[in-house]
Amino acid sequence: MSNESSRPGDSTPTANEVTPSSNQEYLPNGHAKSAFDSSSLLATIEAESDPYRRSEALDRAVQSVPDSDLSVVLYGLVDVDSPAGAELRSLLSRRWAESSPRAAAVWAAQLPEGPNYREAVTQVALGWATTDLAGATAWTAGLPQGEAKNATLLSLAYETARSDPLAALELGGTLPPTAERDNLLVHAISQWAATDAVAAGAWAQAVPEPSLQQRLVSAVAVALATRDGEAAAGLASKALVPGEEQDRAMVAIAQRWALKSPNDAAAWVAQFPATSARQAALQDLAALLTVQSPGP
Repeated sequence: MSNESSRPGDSTPTANEVTPSSNQEYLPNGHAKSAFDSSSLLATIEAESDPYRRSEALDRAVQSVPDSDLSVVLYGLVDVDSPAGAELRSLLSRRWAESSPRAAAVWAAQLPEGPNYREAVTQVALGWATTDLAGATAWTAGLPQGEAKNATLLSLAYETARSDPLAALELGGTLPPTAERDNLLVHAISQWAATDAVAAGAWAQAVPEPSLQQRLVSAVAVALATRDGEAAAGLASKALVPGEEQDRAMVAIAQRWALKSPNDAAAWVAQFPATSARQAALQDLAALLTVQSPGP
């Protein structure tokens, strides 16, 4: 991946976004040195061996960098090869994208291909999405094809699933078929089914990939079981093919249904054929009823 100016986001930034003040000293690459000493920040973070205190030191470091110094500090951290440097770079790039996404996108897009580039574009997309999901999505979609783009789309879709599961599913649909993509789709449709199981179920059943379709329908049925065990049982019975996926779904549905209506759940499980799924569901129900029953 080259550093060509045609990369997405590689437009001329406004002066107040990335141009340093005139009284700053310049680095050999043409970027200004910051009066802010990032090396002392890294030393403070690295001096902490306790995980909790180290996290606190990292948070303080992120908050201590003035907005005016974000760009030059990040440029200075690009070549820092240490865990503290990577963590600080990641958090600062996300913070920069939350306030000046276009400028942060320019910085990230010009980095050479590698782990730093991948982390930078991911954090910029996530930071940008906090204020402009459509803009972040469009920028990410325009990134050069490759692992960095796919990883960023995956992270952005997971973030989106919390507020807009359908948009997350649509983002996931642009990814190549992998286990990571399928896990994302299952997560997003579970989120959707928690509020609109009918729409989520219809979407899942329209997926053309048979094994993925079954996983998605199963996720919808299990999510629905918390609110409506009978409807979830009906969906699993009718829309899932007999086999391991259906067995897993039925056991999970019985568990959730029994929390609200153990007798109804038990009556449903009693209709199962004599399989390991039936035995597992019966054992779970028996354990639940024992816990719920008052002691002597």
